[in-house]
Amino acid sequence: MASASQGGKAIRGALPTRPPGTARSILRGEVENVGLPTLLTILDMERRSGLLLIQRGKTLGRLHVREGRVVRARIEGARRSGATGAEAVYEMLGWSDGQFELWQAVVEGRDEVGSSTTFLLMEGARRTDESSHEMSDGASMAADAW
Repeated sequence: MASASQGGKAIRGALPTRPPGTARSILRGEVENVGLPTLLTILDMERRSGLLLIQRGKTLGRLHVREGRVVRARIEGARRSGATGAEAVYEMLGWSDGQFELWQAVVEGRDEVGSSTTFLLMEGARRTDESSHEMSDGASMAADAW
């Protein structure tokens, strides 16, 4: 993925928002290659802090991570309800495409998510599994109707 700016000009495909202050970009890539569950697991294991930005089309996901734990999450942009907290994390866990960029930064403020990374990952997997079962059950019911 390209850097956020080059000579003062925005580069197409770059993540739009750089965190303020002394943050620095330490990792970036494609969600297709390194998924959010993997990124969150690494951050949790290494007890890292920072802002993880995930851009998917015109939608931007923000995950504020303190010592490996997601403490704030929000989805912004086109056709989004502005999901926040754990619900935003669960929605982002389902994203299979897009670009991500991790900014190393101090993350302050209260924990608005209130769940461990392991719980978020397990609950996200459960929801994905339930959703896929509901979709396959609906497809088989439609086929039976014929």
